[in-house]
Amino acid sequence: MSGQKTGVYLCRCGGNISDAVDVEAIAEKVSGMDGVAIANVQDYLCSSAGQGKIKSDIEAGMIDRVVIGSCSPKLHLETFRAMAKMAGINPMLLEITNIREQCSWVHEDCDEATRKAKGLITGAVFRMNSLESLEPIIKDLEDRVLVVGGGISGITAALEMANEHEVILVESKAYIGGHMIGLSKTFPTFDCSQCTLMPKMVEVFNHPNITLYTQTEVASVDGNVGDFRVTLRRMPRYVDVDTCTSCGRCAQECPEDAIALPFAQAIPQAYIIDMEKCVECGLCEKVCAVGAVKLDDSEEDIEVNVGAITIATGFTPIDPSIIEEYNYARHPDIITAIEFEEMLSAMSRTGMRLQKSDGTMPQKVAFVLCVGSRDFNRANKYCSKVCCLYSQKQAQLVLKMNKDADVSVFYIDMRAAGRRMEEFYHHAQEVGVNFIRGRVAEVNPLDSGGLQLRYEDTLLGEIGSDEFDMVVLCPSLNPSAGTQQLADQLGVPVGSDGFIEEKHVKIDPVNTLNQGVFAAGCALGPKDIHDSVTEAMSAALKVSGFLGKGMISISPEKPVIKDACDGCGICVKECPYGALSMENKKPVLEALSCNACGICAAVCPQEAVEIANYTRKQLKAQAEGILDVGMGVIVYIDPAAYAAADIAGVNRSPYSPLIRFVQVPSIHVLDADIVNHAYEHGAGGVMLIEGTTDEALTSRSKDLYSKLKKATKEHKKPIRYSHIETAQYEKLMNLLNVFAEQVAAKAAKKAGKKEA
Repeated sequence: MSGQKTGVYLCRCGGNISDAVDVEAIAEKVSGMDGVAIANVQDYLCSSAGQGKIKSDIEAGMIDRVVIGSCSPKLHLETFRAMAKMAGINPMLLEITNIREQCSWVHEDCDEATRKAKGLITGAVFRMNSLESLEPIIKDLEDRVLVVGGGISGITAALEMANEHEVILVESKAYIGGHMIGLSKTFPTFDCSQCTLMPKMVEVFNHPNITLYTQTEVASVDGNVGDFRVTLRRMPRYVDVDTCTSCGRCAQECPEDAIALPFAQAIPQAYIIDMEKCVECGLCEKVCAVGAVKLDDSEEDIEVNVGAITIATGFTPIDPSIIEEYNYARHPDIITAIEFEEMLSAMSRTGMRLQKSDGTMPQKVAFVLCVGSRDFNRANKYCSKVCCLYSQKQAQLVLKMNKDADVSVFYIDMRAAGRRMEEFYHHAQEVGVNFIRGRVAEVNPLDSGGLQLRYEDTLLGEIGSDEFDMVVLCPSLNPSAGTQQLADQLGVPVGSDGFIEEKHVKIDPVNTLNQGVFAAGCALGPKDIHDSVTEAMSAALKVSGFLGKGMISISPEKPVIKDACDGCGICVKECPYGALSMENKKPVLEALSCNACGICAAVCPQEAVEIANYTRKQLKAQAEGILDVGMGVIVYIDPAAYAAADIAGVNRSPYSPLIRFVQVPSIHVLDADIVNHAYEHGAGGVMLIEGTTDEALTSRSKDLYSKLKKATKEHKKPIRYSHIETAQYEKLMNLLNVFAEQVAAKAAKKAGKKEA
């Protein structure tokens, strides 16, 4: 520690921290520690004044290392490290300790919160004393973008980027346009959806810098930030998109109606064969003058390398059948709002005419809102945001088609936020739409063919019943099918609602926790076309800024092979990513292939492999400092699970102040030496919390847990492993509380025996 000068800077965060944590007391405690040159408290460290204070202290030569006690490092770590670099110190010698999301926001007892925060800061100082200056690894970026999803968000993002970057756009359906192409009009202006979207669809298809793959999904993702190796799986269409002229001769000759355009204006403008109907007579192939029909077409895997990925996978409506009392499947005139739109859109099979199942125009129509939304028991807790507005549009469309129709909208709360939306709501009332506040209890088919609605009118305080000849259910919006699988492939967390989790909902709304992956539109949650387009433009700008640098800095916190290595090769054999190879009887690291999981360090019999800045010495020192204030539970946690703990903090979900998180790149950096050391310095228990979904790691986790349990049993203290993904913060809180209670009870029992 000789000559080291650490500056400790604590943030009040406008009371977010200082209301629960006595930051002045922490500053007083650490100011006398060996190696600490400055202990300073600021109202807002992230402000220009706060950063300026740290910068001036570095430039004055007062400090050469920095420990910050503030909000989560996931928010501002890179900002502060960039400032440190400008001021003249190695950015790896700056660390942020989380005393907001994982301390002040989750502990109600100020004394306990302060005690815990003192330990966390002390642990950070202890670890900082042995951190090393490291230089980042520079990597060239692949100047190509993959956009997953061909709806309005994906189309917009692709077009916004295509003039500067090569874009690959994939869509699982046989055509692009998403849900928007299936709409008739758009609110609040009643613009034609097709008139707005079709020119963009054609531009995508014709753009020289956009490669479009329909009927295609992401099969696998390898590689890492800046150079993702993606396997796309294209399903057979049996018609060559580039060759087909849409002449229609094949459809005219087909005896089974097995070949057709998806709809008249579909892009790509090419036919497709439904093999469930096809009898393989070959007539379509014979009459095709350009040879576009390919009956031997088969599934194809396409390998692409991209530097960044934009997720624009949209939404899927909930199946209303789960709301049994609405009898959706029991009557053809109980339809969804999506089916209502399809009747009037370019995809219409009714000649763009609203009609009942018997072909007649409905005279009395009910719209039922929040079908599966705001439902804490059977469906989704969240509001789907657009249902209030599109139901008003659809109700007005009914009156435009039939001015004598009787149209009612049954709602819980009418939400019309946004520019022109409140005026739109009032206009719906003015043209004669009836609005009834209250939940619909049930929709019952009648023998007469009509539909009886039973409902509660909460404004009048009455139970009502009425008969309609068409009922339109406005379903809750779910993430699109496959969102979870894609998120897992990309190492991107989803929220408890299943939608992609933003890096930060306010200040980083289209970034994800994977540096090279962005998201837009309904992939991030329900929203209207305006917001989807805005996010797509934002994501495109972020991607262009990211790829425009041409290179990226990769964290240098990778394995280091020390002289003690005897060349046994165990680390090479055990590396799940093939990042180690033997050269001249010594292991050599390919840093860009390594994800710093630490397995090589843990399995080395000579302890000759260490992860830079996560060495045994540093992790031991950090635990010592954390436990300097008394017994606690050391929780070694990986970045994905760490994000779950942050979300718990944002939601103010309380848990025991005995819990002390130590973030590690992977729980696999741990060995018995590290865990035993924590026990020896006062840990009442140890937890291993893993959030990654990478099977290369999770497949080994139970073995790691078994080994550690066996190797640390002499301490007779509890140890536990659990897998907690980012969205499972509630599960994490329950787990922490139960374990902390067990540890406290065991410690109390042991103390009682000593007194006796």
